[in-house]
Amino acid sequence: MTRDFHRPLTPKKLSQLAESVTQASALEPGLTMVVGPYGELVHFVYTAILKELAQGSSRLPIPLPECSSIVCVHSGPARYLEQVRGLHAKLGLMAPAFKKCQSFERVASCAFDWTNQASVSIVGRLKALKNGGCVVLQQPPDINPDLQGLLELRRAAEKYNARIILFCPAVADEAKISGTPNELFVVTPCEPNPGFDEGFVVSCPGLASPLSPSSGKVLCCVRLGDDGLETESTPYVADDLKTRLMAILKANEWSLEQIGNLVGLNKSNVSRKLRMVSGTVPDGWDDDMLAEWLEACDLDPIEEEESSAVDSVDDDDADEYDGEHQSDDWAADDDDDDGNDLDDLDRAKPVAPARRNERNTRNKDVVIPRKQR
Repeated sequence: MTRDFHRPLTPKKLSQLAESVTQASALEPGLTMVVGPYGELVHFVYTAILKELAQGSSRLPIPLPECSSIVCVHSGPARYLEQVRGLHAKLGLMAPAFKKCQSFERVASCAFDWTNQASVSIVGRLKALKNGGCVVLQQPPDINPDLQGLLELRRAAEKYNARIILFCPAVADEAKISGTPNELFVVTPCEPNPGFDEGFVVSCPGLASPLSPSSGKVLCCVRLGDDGLETESTPYVADDLKTRLMAILKANEWSLEQIGNLVGLNKSNVSRKLRMVSGTVPDGWDDDMLAEWLEACDLDPIEEEESSAVDSVDDDDADEYDGEHQSDDWAADDDDDDGNDLDDLDRAKPVAPARRNERNTRNKDVVIPRKQR
């Protein structure tokens, strides 16, 4: 899939490879679906992507555009809508940063399936859609979207040059689904970075590249603070937390040998793991943050340093130490000798190597018997 040049907001020390694979044009008008197994994190994913949309951010694999108006539509019983309002207030969706976002509620006996005919007609009559804005919908997790309804939502958005973002937390990335919308995001839960509560990967299959497994992917980490949901979006490195740490240390100009000593790998394995990885150094990186990462990865730098110090004992010092105590060991063996030759054979006594001249001298002293006629 070919896209025009668009330079995203890249973090510090982002490599040239990462810059080349994250360049993409803004979100196209039409239908955008957010699919994947993120049912338990649906409210976090909803808030994180809505925050990027409100800011017109370029931190997602597909940069989000500046929208004149954003309408979030919710449906269901009155008590359910009341709970949604309270949850959004807790997540910070009522903050000034979301002043561009408006909420539209429709009281009903149950949450709407936004792909049936009646729901599609409701969306088509919204002023935000007709004015070329953006409409955000959330599909019930227990209802699979209808393909015909998805096509009608797409046509309605394309008609007004608007955008419809449909969150489908229980829909898998299948061929029949991925070919229907104009744009597709796939969300997969993963282990968060230290200091965050939850983490998930937002990827765009259309931007996948064989050059790097991280192309078209972004790692989003969230935590619930006093002012709402705090989010951090960084380039994707790996699902494994230890590999992310190695990528950070490499970007922080650590040598492969130093990284290997820390994580218990040789530098060849470290190089192999980081071959196609483009890491960045987080803002505010210091010794305290490093200690937090090491604790999350079950690594202890003190023990690693002690073990490396023991392994790096000089061989000459070790030989000198053995030579000083060699006579004492032989004396102890002679004192404990009980005359059992079998026990003596089992003992591993050091034998001093003979010099070259000594071997030649011994060979001259050997008497060669005369051949028998």
